[in-house]
Amino acid sequence: MHTAKLFLVALAAMTLVSEARSADTVATKEQLCASCHGQNGLPSDQTVPIIRGQQAAYLKKQLDDYRNGDRDSQIMSSIAESLSESEIAQIAADFGGAKWPEEPKAPLPAIPSPTAACKACHRADFTGGMAPSGMAPRLAGQNSAYLVGSMTAYADGERANSAVMGPLMQSLPPADRKAIAEYLAALR
Repeated sequence: MHTAKLFLVALAAMTLVSEARSADTVATKEQLCASCHGQNGLPSDQTVPIIRGQQAAYLKKQLDDYRNGDRDSQIMSSIAESLSESEIAQIAADFGGAKWPEEPKAPLPAIPSPTAACKACHRADFTGGMAPSGMAPRLAGQNSAYLVGSMTAYADGERANSAVMGPLMQSLPPADRKAIAEYLAALR
């Protein structure tokens, strides 16, 4: 009986050590994410998206898309390929469960008329969520340069991991896409 108890205690200790190592690995990998996406959730490079507070399911899908080649970025693909399924799920949950970073309020530009089409999937307040076409990301407060780059990539066919976004962005001239991005970025 004594040997069985020792075995169970040893097994429990090994499990805790393994979980601690796993958490440390995920925490270390999350620091890698924060090195580009911002320690406080705000990237210093405005072409890099804000991921802190983004929809967890959306973050998971994007990491999966980078890993399987449905979304192209040498840096992100390499990082995603190094993550296990459980690490992707944990990282997406951790960043998705965090509060969206706060920034000083900027004057809100006029609402561009094409934003009405965005509301169908990204919600009236542009905070994203489940939509008929799948998980829609939060757009409110996202970096303008990142949004313009994403919309242009969809319009040019360089990004194709959403069946809805390509045709929609192709229908908008670059000036409209820029106005939408500036409006959405100001929604802090």
